Amino acid sequence: MADKNLWSITDVVQAPPYPPKIISPIDSVEMVLIPAGQFTMGITENELSQVFILDGSQNPVFMTEVPARRVKLEAYYIDIHPVTNYQYGRFMKETGHRAPMLWGQEGWNEPLQPVVGLGWDDARAYAAWAGKTLPTEAQWEKAARGIDKRWWPWGNDFYPGYCNCSELGVNRPTDVTRFHQGVSPYGCYDMSGNVWEMCEGAWIEGHLPMRGGCFLGSATFVRTTVRWSAEDQVNGAHWLGFRCVKNMSEG
Repeated sequence: MADKNLWSITDVVQAPPYPPKIISPIDSVEMVLIPAGQFTMGITENELSQVFILDGSQNPVFMTEVPARRVKLEAYYIDIHPVTNYQYGRFMKETGHRAPMLWGQEGWNEPLQPVVGLGWDDARAYAAWAGKTLPTEAQWEKAARGIDKRWWPWGNDFYPGYCNCSELGVNRPTDVTRFHQGVSPYGCYDMSGNVWEMCEGAWIEGHLPMRGGCFLGSATFVRTTVRWSAEDQVNGAHWLGFRCVKNMSEG
């Protein structure tokens, strides 16, 4: 199933320079180029103190964002939006993969809402079908904050109307195209709030990491560097979704 869906960047782009955007050939979604180079991942001890002040507590979750360090990445493409119910429905129809736990429930299955209620193996299966992978934490974070150390995708000042977080008061996923003012430096939507997004890597005690916060999170929990993990990594949660990446070397 995955083999027939393998594709490489050269199938879409014949030769460099690589365009800022492509349409991935299997799931037909728009992806944006994240150029090769270094960025700052994580936060400093001083920034951690500022986060504690903003949050009003010394939540140990935030301590896992320290230290700030320079990370070098090769170029890659990343989905501009989280994977939607429409896209996941196509995947299920073509593969027979199991349905998410909220599939068919009113208020959670609009075509442009991010798909939720699924775990890492489900997300990996979709990514394999689409000829892509889940992002590493570093890939996700660079796409979210750029190279100028942004606390939120749009900058260092918080605006509740720029993302789907608890301050917005919607209390469920919103269409992935909604928050135009909240896009990242590369034009990615919903990298702050809406749904947490699954990544590859390891968090505390080896748990799989998720990034970006969700509609239940306050300002401190929808920052570009915040890290956490789901209690149920097999079935996920009603606030957990994902997006995919395409590495230049894959195919």
